[in-house]
Amino acid sequence: MSGPRSIRQLMNSGADGWGLIVVAIGATVGLVFVSLTTGLRSALFLLLLVALVAFFNRRFVLKAVVVLIPFMPLVRRLVADGGSGDVDPLSIAMLAASTLVLVASMRDGLRSRDGLRGLNLLVLLVVLSVALSFGASGGVTADAIFSAASVCVCLLLVATIAAGVVPDVWAAAEKALPVLGVLSGAYGLFQFYYLPSWDKSWMLASGLRSIGQAIPMQVRIFGPSEAPGPYAFLLGLCATIAVAKALSVGGPRRFVFAGVAIFLLFPMLVSGVRTAILAVAIAIGALLIFRARGFARVVPLLFLGVMFFALSYVQGRLSATSTLFAGSRYTGFDASTDTSFRERLALLEMLRNPGAYLVGRPAGGRYDNIVVDVLVNFGLVAAIGLVLALTLSAVAAIANLRKGVGETGAVATVFALVTAASGNIFLSGYGILIALAFGSTLLQWSARRRSLQVPVESEQRRGSERHALEATDG
Repeated sequence: MSGPRSIRQLMNSGADGWGLIVVAIGATVGLVFVSLTTGLRSALFLLLLVALVAFFNRRFVLKAVVVLIPFMPLVRRLVADGGSGDVDPLSIAMLAASTLVLVASMRDGLRSRDGLRGLNLLVLLVVLSVALSFGASGGVTADAIFSAASVCVCLLLVATIAAGVVPDVWAAAEKALPVLGVLSGAYGLFQFYYLPSWDKSWMLASGLRSIGQAIPMQVRIFGPSEAPGPYAFLLGLCATIAVAKALSVGGPRRFVFAGVAIFLLFPMLVSGVRTAILAVAIAIGALLIFRARGFARVVPLLFLGVMFFALSYVQGRLSATSTLFAGSRYTGFDASTDTSFRERLALLEMLRNPGAYLVGRPAGGRYDNIVVDVLVNFGLVAAIGLVLALTLSAVAAIANLRKGVGETGAVATVFALVTAASGNIFLSGYGILIALAFGSTLLQWSARRRSLQVPVESEQRRGSERHALEATDG
């Protein structure tokens, strides 16, 4: 019996209905008490978890997470009372909901004999290395615990979805994300031209200076997200999915999805995150190489053409009114003077001596490269396991694109893998979206491999039986 159905039955029955009313009144009183004593954010966090548990259905919870993730940082800002909201129960709400799904799937996971054994082993190595790093560490910080939990939960989601233990909800996610992207993009443009007071207060309280000034048209927009990087990631992911959908559908819907992708370009450019733009271009290039056929090739080519036009347009149009675009952020590149590029190159120098990080030092520091971040915080074994798991995901994505299986999940995987070069993609709330895409891609890839192996194994079995009969007759 599903959660929502059982609740409706309780409400429609006599004694049970009164019992539910009493429980609801008690829960309301409890939430008001928590709100008055510890703050509104804690009350909202508890309310959200109680609602998810009340309607508990693993598929429903994951779908709710997909819808809530893009706007949870905005909710945090609205109830932050002018603070930065960094230490906030709402910041772990989606991670907690995903953990509930994993816990509820534990019994099925222990019984399951499916899945990718190599992937399961790699995820286990990462989890054990994280635990070892905490055991060897002298102290533990909240940031370190959050980083470890985010990486482990996301990788466990990937492995369990690929094994068929946790429901694969990517089909629902790919339908919702273009719509969520349009809403987020529209809010971001509104934020650029008219910076709301709650966003301005958050910028001033957080102390961030790399995203511009807290005045209209002088800010690298972050939309409903917590920073320009995650925001551009969401828009790029939605744009990539929209282009993939434009290739797979026909009629007017093809033009609708193409229009969505083009619209999302502009807020993504105003966010000022170049890695997301590069990732979109590479993902669309993969679609063009492995999937597009005939006239359908026009769609990704058109999108790439519009992208390069938009780069020049935004740079030229806004350079006179916004100091953020007065330079050559998009239209020019000089490795000797580009600070961001040189900082990322310096991070790669840390990979030349991996032996110095046999055991990680989980202090909660963040590095603009996923491998370096995991290596420093959680050790060499975790970094190796992560690299191999990401490589396996890349192989599965390319194979699926070539065969036309799960195209949106595959192209989303390619996009996420490129962005991983500029940060730990599992640390923001969007890490859960990435886990859903990776898991679905690996699930379809492994299912296709098994379907190809079954006829071969059956033929081998028949051949062995035939040889045995011939030997007996002889």
